[in-house]
Amino acid sequence: MSPISKTMTLAAIALALGAQGTSAGSPLPKKYRQLTDEASLSFALPTRAAFRAQFTDNTDFKFDLDGSKATTGNGGGSAQTLSAAQLPSLTGEKVAMVKLVLEPCGINLPHVHPRATEILYVVDAAAEGVLTAFVEENGGRTIENTIVTGEAAFFPQGLTHVQVNMGCTPATMIAALGSDDFGVQTITTTALKGLAGADGLGEGLAAALGISQDQLAVLIGGFPDGPAIGAAECRQRCGLP
Repeated sequence: MSPISKTMTLAAIALALGAQGTSAGSPLPKKYRQLTDEASLSFALPTRAAFRAQFTDNTDFKFDLDGSKATTGNGGGSAQTLSAAQLPSLTGEKVAMVKLVLEPCGINLPHVHPRATEILYVVDAAAEGVLTAFVEENGGRTIENTIVTGEAAFFPQGLTHVQVNMGCTPATMIAALGSDDFGVQTITTTALKGLAGADGLGEGLAAALGISQDQLAVLIGGFPDGPAIGAAECRQRCGLP
């Protein structure tokens, strides 16, 4: 089929679906509907209502965040995510959420969300609060704040940022993100490790860091997964091993 014919065919399908008066209250005909339990959805639909009509159960629009699978990293805390990957009906709505719990002294490793700005709200934390920071583009500054219970900070899209629980009790936070597919790239365990493992780049990365390739291998091998347990000084202050 030629590109022009294919385009005309897709347009005809879209017009046919639209002519059927599809709405959130009238599900798509079965031949067009691909249900969520088949792990496949139709995105070539004329309206958002038509997209939502693929989800025939009201429970397709809610999510048990507290009961969801958590990323636990290196023992420094846990992260539970609500995005389109966990709730397909959220696709295209440009919003997501993460529940982040950092253990005493725990650190959410420096990372980037390539497709979303983040607002982080502290639900509960010790008086010492949560240290946050993000780094602007080359030549810019580092924005550093400590936020306590009831306060929030934001991190612009695509900029490296970090959070550290400075207290001796767990800190619970909720992050709102401006994309249903925000993405995460951790600087140490993903960016640096990926570059070090790429063919022909290890030597250049070692030179950029001012170390030998052997030292680079040791460095990469020692990176903890996040959230990580945090600084020894803080852990000593909190009486942690």
